[in-house]
Amino acid sequence: MKNIIITISRQYGSGGRFIGERIAKKLNIGFYDKEFIDVVVQKTGISRETIEAKDEKFTNDNIFFNAFNKKHFLSPFNNDMTYSILDKIFDIQSEIIKDIADKGSCIMIGRCASFILKETHKCFNVFIHAPIKNRIERITKQYGIEIENAESQLKNTDLYRYNYCKYYTGEEWGNMVNYNLTIDSGYFDDEEICNIIIKSVKEADKK
Repeated sequence: MKNIIITISRQYGSGGRFIGERIAKKLNIGFYDKEFIDVVVQKTGISRETIEAKDEKFTNDNIFFNAFNKKHFLSPFNNDMTYSILDKIFDIQSEIIKDIADKGSCIMIGRCASFILKETHKCFNVFIHAPIKNRIERITKQYGIEIENAESQLKNTDLYRYNYCKYYTGEEWGNMVNYNLTIDSGYFDDEEICNIIIKSVKEADKK
């Protein structure tokens, strides 16, 4: 199989990170998720705590700031706009994503990688989703989230990711037309999903 770049976008609690890591081990290729944060810390000097707090999160604070500065809202790359910490993180991560893709086969989790690489690299783009009840079960068991807070955390995190993607790429996170494969982790277990993705990637590689 030729060099392949798999990007995995995921609803919070759908298991995308665990599935991606398992596929990377099966294919013996690089895996990047929280590893992006380590590189951004090194390149920017911004504290890890700050980057983790803003990672893939375009929150209401960001929206209100940009709504107040309306002339900046339409284009985050307007030369006259205020350059926020989130903008800096996005720019550095974009450079890192392109550099990693240039080096060979890998799996990248989230961070708009599918859109950042859209015009420059051949990628197989996956979106993993699941019903809320399955995602609640996963985050309470794997992340230790309190059951009474689980649903609101799911919805907030998904909204942050949607807004982040929309603002920085103009594309819709979760819209099926933006992916080669969308799959329900509430219907298939993680091992089955790994096998489906690997088979799909191999078939796509023949085309």
